[in-house]
Amino acid sequence: MDFIKKKKIRSWAKEFIGNYNIYYPQTEEEVKKIISSNQNIIPSGGYRSYGDSAISNQIINSKKFNRIISFDEDNGILKAQSGVNIKQLLNFLIPKGWFLKVTPGTKYATLGGCVASDVHGKEHHKEGCFSECVKRIKLIINNEKILVFSQKDFPDLFNATCGGMGLTGFISEVEIQCKKIESSQIKYQKKLNKSLEEVFLCFEKFENYNYSVAWIDTIKKKDNYRSVFIFGKFFDNFKFLTSNKNKIPVLFNIKIINNITIIFFNYLYFFWNSITKKSGITDYDSFFYPLDKIKNWHRLYGKKGFVQYQFIIPKNESKEAILEILEYMNKNYFYSSLAVLKLHGKNNNNFLSFPLSGYSLAMDFHINDKTYFHLEKIDKIVLKYNGKIYLTKDSRLEKNSFNKIYPDYNKILQIRKKFRAINFSSNQSKRLGINE
Repeated sequence: MDFIKKKKIRSWAKEFIGNYNIYYPQTEEEVKKIISSNQNIIPSGGYRSYGDSAISNQIINSKKFNRIISFDEDNGILKAQSGVNIKQLLNFLIPKGWFLKVTPGTKYATLGGCVASDVHGKEHHKEGCFSECVKRIKLIINNEKILVFSQKDFPDLFNATCGGMGLTGFISEVEIQCKKIESSQIKYQKKLNKSLEEVFLCFEKFENYNYSVAWIDTIKKKDNYRSVFIFGKFFDNFKFLTSNKNKIPVLFNIKIINNITIIFFNYLYFFWNSITKKSGITDYDSFFYPLDKIKNWHRLYGKKGFVQYQFIIPKNESKEAILEILEYMNKNYFYSSLAVLKLHGKNNNNFLSFPLSGYSLAMDFHINDKTYFHLEKIDKIVLKYNGKIYLTKDSRLEKNSFNKIYPDYNKILQIRKKFRAINFSSNQSKRLGINE
């Protein structure tokens, strides 16, 4: 069993950096031994967490749990170890004519991370969160107990583990339902909008499409906010090609993102979309994972890094809330370098899952002296409209706000006590009081 003492780890947004004890177990027995001899330990996968949800004094990494175990090609049921990432899964599934029912916006999230974060993507209004396709989970809870369970077997443990940020144990294996496809390519369309009203109408008009998303220019133009709405579905030309495109590398930290470059980029992005074709066929890589084309893109924010902030508002008040937040940002010259709007379907029963029936907006902010001050102000607007903040991307939410947003967090505490999953904690869970 490998033990690396005091390895330097950065969160993906580079907001957190420190030396931590990291374990790389290869077997379930090794995991049990690590759990028995350590407290304040948290599972980690690909080190792609934005904030401090996968950081603790002791980190148990799933890197060596990287095997696809089985696949039922007739029914699309796949079983794999938790350290397998989405890229590996797609390279395996696509040549067989299958895809993931739910995928986040990066191929480098691990299977265990997708469960722990209960990730969502451009298909939430149709498919829900990742947990909706999870058939069974194998969970190492403590040094004595390993459970293989489904939502029917142990509904309370399932609801605590999916979206539970790794606080119920080390996920060893996951069995998921996959989606049959007729091509690896996406047939897409784009609509350019010059107001928030127009982009919300687009989401409603094209709600029957499997995938939809919108880029928002958070800088006000002529008393409104421009956007590019993109929607699509898998094409049916029966070509199943995996993507092996070269990435554009960012070799070192270089801070090029600030208000001036954000204004310039947003102008170019909208202009480029206005002169290029509005429909066509593209590969799945470009459609689902555009940022993965730039290796280490987070270095563009410099040494201090950035904060990604994602909130969701119930549908009937989404437009009003998002407009109020954008107005606040413009009044204070607090611009987002990237803003992504998505429509969501109904919420599930998981205690800490993020989505609900409404609209979410994910934004990236470079860190300066006022960043956290402004985000606290935006928190208050989100709370005023009964919204939620995504824990997977959170790095600074305070405890009282968390208690209001996720009142079911007490059920996590009860499950941890019931199953004796008491050794698991992260810097985030300590900050939010989920360990108490």
